[in-house]
Amino acid sequence: MKRHRPSSSSDSSDNESPSTSFSSSYKYGGKVGTPVSQPKKPAEVFRKDLISAMKLPDSHHINPEEYYLLADTWKQEWEKGVQVPASPDSLLQPSLRVIAEKPKESLFVRQRKYIQCSSQEPVEAGYVNIVELAESMCRYDLDDMDLFWLQELNAELEELGCSLLDEFTMEKAMEALEKQCHESMNHAIETEEGLGIEYDEDVICDVCRSPDSEEGNDMVFCDQCNICVHQACYGILKVPHGSWLCRTCVLAIHPQCVLCPQRGGAMKATRAGTKWAHVSCALWIPEVSIACPERMEPITKVSHIPPSRWALVCSLCKLKTGACIQCSVKSCITAFHVTCAFQHSLEMKTILDEGDEVKFKSYCLKHSKPTAGEPRPKPATETEKTSLRAQKLLALEEQFYTLVRSEDLACQLGLPEHVLDFVYQYWKLKRKSNFNKALLPPKEGEENVLLQPREDSIHTRMRMFMHLRQDLERVPSTVSGLLTNYTDTFSIGLQSLPCRKYVQ
Repeated sequence: MKRHRPSSSSDSSDNESPSTSFSSSYKYGGKVGTPVSQPKKPAEVFRKDLISAMKLPDSHHINPEEYYLLADTWKQEWEKGVQVPASPDSLLQPSLRVIAEKPKESLFVRQRKYIQCSSQEPVEAGYVNIVELAESMCRYDLDDMDLFWLQELNAELEELGCSLLDEFTMEKAMEALEKQCHESMNHAIETEEGLGIEYDEDVICDVCRSPDSEEGNDMVFCDQCNICVHQACYGILKVPHGSWLCRTCVLAIHPQCVLCPQRGGAMKATRAGTKWAHVSCALWIPEVSIACPERMEPITKVSHIPPSRWALVCSLCKLKTGACIQCSVKSCITAFHVTCAFQHSLEMKTILDEGDEVKFKSYCLKHSKPTAGEPRPKPATETEKTSLRAQKLLALEEQFYTLVRSEDLACQLGLPEHVLDFVYQYWKLKRKSNFNKALLPPKEGEENVLLQPREDSIHTRMRMFMHLRQDLERVPSTVSGLLTNYTDTFSIGLQSLPCRKYVQ
């Protein structure tokens, strides 16, 4: 670094010997009359040789990019030298010693078998179980109407000479009433006929239309569209432990069957993956087949259906959509869709012949035999079943107060029966004013909100795997088509080449 130093008496040449300059002691409070010859301890000591070692002679050539010009006010002070300790030998030397760790005192540890505690002890000091704390919290909060009613109730209880009811106890009582009502209503929905699908005797398989099941061939319900199928009928190799969704619900689509005008039901995709058909339609139409009988997918040979079958008009729905089958009676040519035949309870038989070959026999409305000689009843539609179930649920909600036993709750909460009866009557009136709806959302709904993102991610992954599988199934046909086109093009190119005849 190149520097320009002003001339001063304290400066020396660039190659001067190491020197040390001492400042006068009177600068720092010494007396004026003190002789200089007396030995005094220097206050500041500066070494200039360290500065000189850092300097370069003026004759040394330096490029402008290699140095900086300093114009600060501290430059003159910096030229004095580097401050160093006056007497380094007098500095104290650090001393260290290792302190041995004190052994931990062995405290008395009581044995667990001698401990009896009414509540569970925390694992460590200050530990709080958030789940238990959340479950112990009351989920019902009193509003202004509740507080006004509680004030009036306490005034009446005070006149009767009874103990008063505090806000927390009332919240607990309201929560207990809601909880017992919700549990009793769920039990009634599961057990009463016409409300729960588990106890519906009319539940049948959507493919074979049989209500019976056997070991290893259980009936499985879709948790979204609520269809019921046998394991073997839909190709379910293993019954899942949790929820189960059919193929269309996994992909969140509602396609129309390519073989009939109906939507929904037990459907599987074709080999291309762009069209869907009912498994029952694929089984009953002779030209259609299923590639893998164990998994009952994909549906193949739809293109083998002759045009005459596509031209048939269904005698039940009067539509010329899809492919129809005809009555098995030789002299009858009545046509109908497979799903329409199931909806109108036509006679559909599966016969196993001697060669273990399954034959399908279907009969029209005229040739179908009614059971026990009685006229065939008109089957209830899905709309009628849904309407009937909604009416029963509405009647159950109107009688919600009959599902609660106040005597058991009074014993559980430790309240007098007459006090809980006041709360029960108030709860009944408040719920009726709310159109018989629950005052508290069920805990299952809160858990479903937390589990919904996880279920959505699972459905997205399953949809992605389904599309990947369909793409992989289309690869062989695509490659064979490309090879065929390439071969045809190559042969045409060879034929178009000019032929020359060489004469020897």
